[in-house]
Amino acid sequence: CHINDNLNFSILSDTTIKDTNDISSALINDITNLIVTSTNKPSPSYIVPCPCPNTTNIGVNCNISSTLCDVLKPCQNNGTCINIQSNIPSYSCSCPFGFTGIHCEFDHRPCKPNTCLYHGICNNTSNLTFNCICNQGWQGINCESMINFCDNITCWNNGVCRPLLLHYKCECLGDSYSGRHCEITSLKIKIYKIVSKSFSYVAIIAISCVVMFVIIMDILKYCFGIDPTREDLERY
Repeated sequence: CHINDNLNFSILSDTTIKDTNDISSALINDITNLIVTSTNKPSPSYIVPCPCPNTTNIGVNCNISSTLCDVLKPCQNNGTCINIQSNIPSYSCSCPFGFTGIHCEFDHRPCKPNTCLYHGICNNTSNLTFNCICNQGWQGINCESMINFCDNITCWNNGVCRPLLLHYKCECLGDSYSGRHCEITSLKIKIYKIVSKSFSYVAIIAISCVVMFVIIMDILKYCFGIDPTREDLERY
């Protein structure tokens, strides 16, 4: 059971485990010899290892568990593995809420990873239903839709409202308008409007003068019997 610390040694095993259901007994009872080669002695010496007090532990210091739960670690999703002591060692998995299967591999929880999108918080309201508490700016059953902040927002001068996260933006028509709601008119457009109005006023005045001239000529002709155009024609 004891090996001198001054010896350099190597451990060789002639054992072949034939039955996986009897791991611990195979590891303890079927190791027939250890070959210890000393640097001081050319010939090997043989020793027999001491059996561990706990038959489920193995190793030189008896600190390695050979139970199926510790060796296989079969239970998934934080399931608890329970060793079943019988003639044929076995195990079972105790699954947490929402998981089923031999190894707790099936997830039946209403709230799964990424059920609520964009960092939303998922709450199980029953064994089959859930409720998402959405992060700011998002809405929907799974927080999949961005809140449209363009509702009830008017962009002036044919501007188009674009919804953003927790905000909105008015896209103005070219360089002619600016401002949060496209309410600011550029100097170019102001000058254009002034010139257009000036031409409109000149046109209105010119048309008014022509109309007044025709009216005056008709008054002279039909009310006073004076026809200036006829007199000019007779003169020539």
